[in-house]
Amino acid sequence: MNRITQSKGFKLLVTAICILLVLALITAGNSTVGGLFTSFIASPLQRAAVDLTSSISGSTPDPRTREELVEENSILRDENRRLSDMLVNYYDIKKENEELYKFYGIKQENKDFSVVPATVISRDPNENFYGFILDKGTTDGVQPGDPVMTDSGLAGYVCEVSLRSCKVSSILSPAVQIGVVDKKTEDEGVITGDPSYCENGLTLMKNIPADGKIKSGDIVVTSGYGGIYPKNIKIGTVSKLTLDSYTGTPVAVIKPFENVKTISSAAIIIDFSGKGVVEEFSQASDASEVSDTSEASASSEASEGSDASSNVSSEPAD
Repeated sequence: MNRITQSKGFKLLVTAICILLVLALITAGNSTVGGLFTSFIASPLQRAAVDLTSSISGSTPDPRTREELVEENSILRDENRRLSDMLVNYYDIKKENEELYKFYGIKQENKDFSVVPATVISRDPNENFYGFILDKGTTDGVQPGDPVMTDSGLAGYVCEVSLRSCKVSSILSPAVQIGVVDKKTEDEGVITGDPSYCENGLTLMKNIPADGKIKSGDIVVTSGYGGIYPKNIKIGTVSKLTLDSYTGTPVAVIKPFENVKTISSAAIIIDFSGKGVVEEFSQASDASEVSDTSEASASSEASEGSDASSNVSSEPAD
């Protein structure tokens, strides 16, 4: 205890306390000294406290009125709404440009195609084969039977059409009959849907040769025969080979390149080089073959009749 009271620090503390007490007594008894104390000690401390408080709050009183703040807030909300609308439009335009670029690619790869870009606007809930409705119709040049494709491959064909819309039967539908060819083996067949495969997004290639060389992984494209579909449009890949459950004949299970269940846009091919021409040529060829066969048959019968007549005439008379 004696060490603490005798230390230099303790003595300085006691001295400081005594000075403060003397100043307090003087201030209470003398207004002049009190004023000096206030001016030189208290006021600077007060200003320092105010400055410290202002720096902590980091702000000064806003001179604007409540009405001005409300108006500015309303303007900022409108601006935010306008920017949001612009952002939505930007994404719509971006998506549209991406779709148009896909169709541009189709057009560049097939310069003879007349293509109408279309968007899926609805789907029939009663449609079991994932058909869909497009927003283009006869006013856009669309007709029943027009092929429908995407940049991935064939999606189906237009089965019904009105002024401003059309219905598409998908490539999974049994109503579809598409002449196709295996790009590797050149084996031909017909694509048609089957209810037992539709749910898994698969279709069948029928009428394939019994001695065909089709294998899993082969790519199948349109043959172009008949002039209904353009030649060489991608269909899909061979998933496996099996036997038809009704006829027992060999069929190939095809996995289409285009997923018609989720398709959102497509290109309608309203015209292409050779449309309908091959079918007409095939009919003319068939007629020519029938005519040639008839003429050959008639010539053969005439020859047989002549031989028979000569045989009869060469027999000796009784």
